[in-house]
Amino acid sequence: MKKPEHKSIELWLCLLYLMVFAMVIVGGVTRLTDSGLSMVEWKPLIGAIPPLSSEDWQVVFHKYQQFPQYQKLNHGISLSQFKSIFYWEYAHRVLGRLIGLVFFFPFLYFWVRGYLDSKLRNRLIIGLLLGGSQGLMGWYMVKSGLVDIPYVSHYRLAAHLGLAFLILGYLLWLIFDLSAISAARKKTVKILPVLFFAVLCVQIIYGAFVAGRDAGIGFNTYPLMGEEFLPAGSFHLEPYWHNFLENNVVIQFVHRWIPLLLFSLLTLIWTKRSKFTQAQSNALIYVTLAFLIQFLLGVLTLLWVVPLRLASLHQAGAIILFSTTLYFCYLNRALKVG
Repeated sequence: MKKPEHKSIELWLCLLYLMVFAMVIVGGVTRLTDSGLSMVEWKPLIGAIPPLSSEDWQVVFHKYQQFPQYQKLNHGISLSQFKSIFYWEYAHRVLGRLIGLVFFFPFLYFWVRGYLDSKLRNRLIIGLLLGGSQGLMGWYMVKSGLVDIPYVSHYRLAAHLGLAFLILGYLLWLIFDLSAISAARKKTVKILPVLFFAVLCVQIIYGAFVAGRDAGIGFNTYPLMGEEFLPAGSFHLEPYWHNFLENNVVIQFVHRWIPLLLFSLLTLIWTKRSKFTQAQSNALIYVTLAFLIQFLLGVLTLLWVVPLRLASLHQAGAIILFSTTLYFCYLNRALKVG
């Protein structure tokens, strides 16, 4: 039977999961609105206080004007226009600090009260380190756009997003363990859910590449790219493999067709459904619904040239699909290959 304190810890971790979920969405909006470079300093302790007077705003605006995004992209914008992008990045950073506080103080409370055994305590310390690393990774990403080119590195953006999903997955796994979800005992093939999850993670990284390089703008048709399956001469970078990392056409092509591989794997998993328990079957339905909705959102986002609200829904859909898939994998974790 679950200990009463475990219920409190479980609810606390669920709150953290929802906050990180919101953090990822706000982070996506800062990218889509090009707001991420509006704050050119990193002040972990005092940075939670926004400009409070017109003089403060002029100082912050003046600092922004010394960097490439203003000089090459936003030259001549007004202070009010600057505020509109500043507040998105400010909200993103403040939310990150708030998550840190919501994690740290309850963690200390549970520790002092003796609610944490050594295993859970150590796992939560790892979670704390992951959160701290994410803050450092965020600033490392922002720094890449403060030098010569007014865009953050899409590699660092992918690392930042990937770490956010790692934190989400880590929190979910702790929640699953505390929820005492029982592993099924039926024999089934467990490699397929894991393979589906691995390919999904690759797709999420490519989503970061698409966002980081604005690769979703251009060839806003589906399923063809313009009038071709793949535009002629797309693989023009040398060496050849650079096209998969730095060629916008190829990056969009890969991102739009990985779902076909995911659909194929999902179909194979459905052929094994007779070997699943009821819990696994239900989880498979959740994954399938999340996948179909996410696919539709992705196509609409492409066709409508990445509108902010739809793109944000698409990012939320990625988190939901990731979460349901992880739950399905969790249910398969103790199964034998049959």
